[in-house]
Amino acid sequence: MSEALVPAAKPDLCLEFVNTRYWRGSHPSTETLNAPEDLLAWCEANRAHLPDAVAEVAAHWRAHPKQAEQALRQSVAIREAIHDAFAQVASGRQPDATVLAPLNQALAQAPGRTSLRPSDRGMAWTLPRMQASVPALLASVLWSAGDLMMSGKLDRVRRCANDKCQWLFLDDSRGGTRRWCTMSSCGNRAKAHRHYARKKSAGV
Repeated sequence: MSEALVPAAKPDLCLEFVNTRYWRGSHPSTETLNAPEDLLAWCEANRAHLPDAVAEVAAHWRAHPKQAEQALRQSVAIREAIHDAFAQVASGRQPDATVLAPLNQALAQAPGRTSLRPSDRGMAWTLPRMQASVPALLASVLWSAGDLMMSGKLDRVRRCANDKCQWLFLDDSRGGTRRWCTMSSCGNRAKAHRHYARKKSAGV
């Protein structure tokens, strides 16, 4: 495959990838990566790769469907490794070596960032060759995870206070007091629940 350009990742790209599975505290949770095509669509929508690179991987996977299914399983395993590490951070704990091991293994297999190049969608990292391997496909996600672990924003990683939700996010609020994935979702649910509880206790 040809050389690939990888857009510079957002600091929380790894958390957005983690949240492709959500309502983790519910049974069952909601899975959005149900087919290889879902993974590629997420990569393109979230600028984990530029469209041309995603199209090359898609063509390779159409010709090798068993590889595509294996890649999906490996991608989900990497996602869960990232989740486990940042869930510990959000709980106020430092991830230990055991938790970091599968993430480090994927990072070791990911291509390195060697040079920057302007593209029609802004600055991008240059990879020597685009590969259909999962660590190459998820390179920007893995870089994001490593960068966030080493950044001064690590203490801003939060988990939604709704136990049924457990969405992970980077708290960019001024006071660092954000509790919910979104106020319009879990925040309003909690507010409505508290209002109902007060009325019930008051016998209304």
